[in-house]
Amino acid sequence: MEPVDLLLITWNRREYLVKTLDNLLADDTDFRLYCWDNASEDGVADIINSLNDPRVAKKNFSKENVKQRTPTLWFFENAKSDVVGKIDDDILLPHGWVDVIAPIIRQNEQFGRLSCWNYMQEDWNEQLAAHKIININGVRVFRNMWVGGASFLARLDHLTPFIKPENEGYGFPIDQYRMSSSGLINGYPLPMLFAHHMDDPRSEHCLMAKNGVVGSQDSVTARYFGFTDPFEYGRWIAEDARNTLRDPVSLQIKRERLRRDQTLIGKIKRKLNRLL
Repeated sequence: MEPVDLLLITWNRREYLVKTLDNLLADDTDFRLYCWDNASEDGVADIINSLNDPRVAKKNFSKENVKQRTPTLWFFENAKSDVVGKIDDDILLPHGWVDVIAPIIRQNEQFGRLSCWNYMQEDWNEQLAAHKIININGVRVFRNMWVGGASFLARLDHLTPFIKPENEGYGFPIDQYRMSSSGLINGYPLPMLFAHHMDDPRSEHCLMAKNGVVGSQDSVTARYFGFTDPFEYGRWIAEDARNTLRDPVSLQIKRERLRRDQTLIGKIKRKLNRLL
């Protein structure tokens, strides 16, 4: 059976990337790593270029920052495994996570993206999450409409039908709303696998917290939502985790459908106004 293929995209995150790679490559799990550097200027390319672990399958050095869609399509074209995944450049993953999740994915066609818990460990509350815990063929999973792109695995043929159109969204270009609406189950296998997100302001590794501001090299999510105070962003993450535990998947899907309908109506109105 082919090892799992993993994609890592990075851009000017040297201090985080060194820790991420050290931790990842210290795991004796068999996987293949595909690295994409988005024209970093802080020495990240040199670090990737120097990697000599046999599990590093391919390295690509872009001449510009093409964000996530282009590297993802490159990865899908080059991946050899039936199960693929993505890891962020600022995440410390629990050793053995691939060996836990990959068999679950392979043995159960119902599952879409399964992930480690990318919030802080103290954000997990199984009692609060109980109403969203399901059992599929003896596998307990905390179900959610989406999982974060910091660490997940999925069947490749469960991802490619849901690639987002160009320029839609800012993160990993897979439409998890459509995945969940189609009946695939996204979520987190239990017992929970805890990853440590270094870019969370509550982390001792967080550069945002050390610097006291949200800068151009900090969290994409923080910058996307316009946070300027890292501690305010940390509080938002904690609240987002609580909402993830509380909100039923049906409500999440309903909200996303409404948001998309409103977005479409807005586009139609703007187009009509230009024609009038």
